[in-house]
Formats: sequence, structure tokens, C-alpha cells
Amino acid sequence: MIVLENVRKAINGKEVLRGITLTVKPGEVHAYLGHNGAGKTTTFRIILGLLVPDSGRVEVLGVNPLKSPEVRARIGYLPEYDLLYPNLTVRDNLQRYALLKGVHDEKEIEKLIEFFELSEYADKKVSSLSSGTQRRAAIARAFLGSPEVLILDEPTKGLDPEWRLKFKRFLREYAKGRGASVVFSTHILSDVDEVCERVTVIKEGRVLFSGNLEEFRKSAPAGKGAIVKVEEQKRAMNVLREKGYALRIVGGYIIVEDAEPAELNRLLVSRGITVEEIKRNEPTLEEIYTMLHRRDERRE
Repeated sequence: MIVLENVRKAINGKEVLRGITLTVKPGEVHAYLGHNGAGKTTTFRIILGLLVPDSGRVEVLGVNPLKSPEVRARIGYLPEYDLLYPNLTVRDNLQRYALLKGVHDEKEIEKLIEFFELSEYADKKVSSLSSGTQRRAAIARAFLGSPEVLILDEPTKGLDPEWRLKFKRFLREYAKGRGASVVFSTHILSDVDEVCERVTVIKEGRVLFSGNLEEFRKSAPAGKGAIVKVEEQKRAMNVLREKGYALRIVGGYIIVEDAEPAELNRLLVSRGITVEEIKRNEPTLEEIYTMLHRRDERRE
């Protein structure tokens, strides 16, 4: 479990964290979002016990990481930019990191190499590998020692679509199965929707929002339009235009502006048109994230 309460930190006279409060429970994947420079990396370094906060409470797995540095062996960390040794092989990188974490089981290293599909690259220098393969090696390193806390900074960056999907499934299962507390930072907000239970958004070292995904969605105004999928698309569009609705086609769906799903459904059914799917056109997570920042700017 991770607990930060009213954590503050100034660096070179600038207050980078201004009262950050964050709780990540066991078995939870928690999205920690913010623009570059918002204070995410500083937060991570404090959780890792690499930075001393100016004030506030920090607890990781029941202890203060500064007073009990041995807790770091129970934390897995994936930085945004891979800190692998470029002139060492993948296996050598994992072995060296395993020694630092007190992991002496060679079988664990081989299992990670196999799971992350690194067997054909295990004895090649990291510098000779593609960015996606290097990223998989860095992710494998973060899972050495079966950590109870994971801090993952842009974990899917550089992964191909197949591996992004595989990794997200693995992470959900790992968090639940091991009861691990996972902090997940990303600029790809579709990953948040697929992996995370809770969200914290920060801006300039302050928390703008913290809550579950449903609360995050409700923090934005409700959509004013509807998304419709029908069998007879052209006929449906003619009916809607006759009634004065503004619409457009996106990915096989009819997007109708300023309309309620229920009234559209009644209209189309009354004309004998089969409605396959209809729902409110809710804002995306990216749009909600942007709205939070703009709302905060208006308050300042």
C-alpha cells in the first residue's frame, strides 16, 4: 500500500509538490496523470525513498521508505526512459539488477525472459535492439522479485499494439493476483480506461482530481449528443436530417448533435428502422482531462 498525505517538496527554490495526497490500495492500479513537469517524477522519487519531502507523510508497505530503505527491494520501478546498460546483454542487465534487489533465483530471470518474449534477444547487447524490445526488457526488470508495489511511468510507450494489449492484461492479473499496489502514469488515456480503477490528476504539484473512473467521467458535463448504429444508415440519416438534426459519420456510427438517445430511438423505430446500438455521446477521457485543466485555469 502507498500513502502520501499533504506532501510538499521544493527544488532549487521552486515548490514542485504542493500538498499531494495519494492512496493506492493493494490490488489497485491507480492512474497518476499530469502534464510534463507537473510533479509526477518527483512524487515517484519520494515513494522510492530517493528524495526527502519537505513536509507531509509518506508510507510504503507500512513504513517510511527513508527510514526503512530495505523496502525498496519490494518495489518495482519502470522509468519513462529506460535505464538499461546499453553495452550489456538483456540477460546481464537483468542479472545485475537482480543482485541489487537481492534476487538470486536464476529461474525467475529466465521466466521473465520467456514471458516477455526476449529469449532470442537475451544474449544480445541492449543497444542493438529495437525500442519496443528494449521497453519489454525494462518492464521485465521492473517485475524482478515479484514486487508488492509497482511504479510504472509510461509503461506502454514503444510497445506494439499486440504487446500493449498483452501487457495490460498481465498487469491487471498481477495486481489482483498478488495484491500489488500499482501507480500507472501515462499520456495514453485509453490505457487508463482499460487498466485502472482510480485516477489522480495533478497540475503544477497540486491535485486537481482524485477518485474512481466513474467519478472522473462525472467530473465533466454530460454529453449533449448521441451515438447511433443502425442497419439502414442512409435512410436513418435522411430521417434525422428531415427533423433538423446535425450529424456526421464516424467509424460506421452516426453522431447526432444536441439530441437525447431516447427521443432518437423513438423516432427511428417509429419509421421502421432497426436500431442496433444507441448511447449518449460522452466525452473521452482525454477531453475530461483537458476540461479539468481548463476549469482550473479559469479559477486562477
